[in-house]
Amino acid sequence: MTSEDLLQPGHIVKERWKVVKKIGGGGFGEIYEGVDLVTKEQVALKVESAKQPKQVLKMEVAVLKKLQGKDHVCRFIGCGRNERFNYVVMQLQGRNLAELRRAQPRGAFSLSTSLRLGQQILKAIESIHEVGFLHRDIKPSNFSMGRLPHTCRKVYMLDFGLARQYTTATGEVRAPRAAAGFRGTVRYASINAHKNKEMGRHDDLWSLFYMLVEFVNGQLPWRKIKDKEQVRYSNYYYYYYCDFIADSFEHSNSINMVHN
Repeated sequence: MTSEDLLQPGHIVKERWKVVKKIGGGGFGEIYEGVDLVTKEQVALKVESAKQPKQVLKMEVAVLKKLQGKDHVCRFIGCGRNERFNYVVMQLQGRNLAELRRAQPRGAFSLSTSLRLGQQILKAIESIHEVGFLHRDIKPSNFSMGRLPHTCRKVYMLDFGLARQYTTATGEVRAPRAAAGFRGTVRYASINAHKNKEMGRHDDLWSLFYMLVEFVNGQLPWRKIKDKEQVRYSNYYYYYYCDFIADSFEHSNSINMVHN
């Protein structure tokens, strides 16, 4: 922790949640491990400065509340704000999938583990889509394994700050905007995201696909490319290459069916 952190060890939020240590942070806020002084359980506190121009915790809380009771979602405990920061308190989970993959001997998961993780992540994505929202930042560090003995094999979806409602009040799909702006993480973003197009449910699934490739292979083809435009062109190449392979496979199957 540094003196610039919003919270310090020992700080008590709303006379209930005591900060233990900082466990993460990024452009949109900071994450702390804490203890609930009422229930004595360990919790996660996500905090953002009240002064930062882009406020995302409001969306995080809205989506997290809608997802309560769903599998693969952290339990919501509380939220609030003061003159310095906004915060949300939720169930604490274990290490995220990016950390776990990097800790493997090859830097990759086995095919079996990747498929089992993928199945759970797909269920988690389905859950958020069912309540009318897109996640828009599907990546390994936004999924964690449970921390307790009975949840340590369960995947939990995190970070709904970039989520967007894609349905209207009547359940219809909202009309796309002409230009939406880039949202997400460059390495796992779909081609639509790179083109600043309105994203849909399939864009979350493209990000899952890239995650699975990285799980099995240990890296993505554009891993070392820093420039966003170069990543976009690399995405194009592999997208059309995969499309070509799929078409060839389908053509090959058709020939085999004719011969058989």
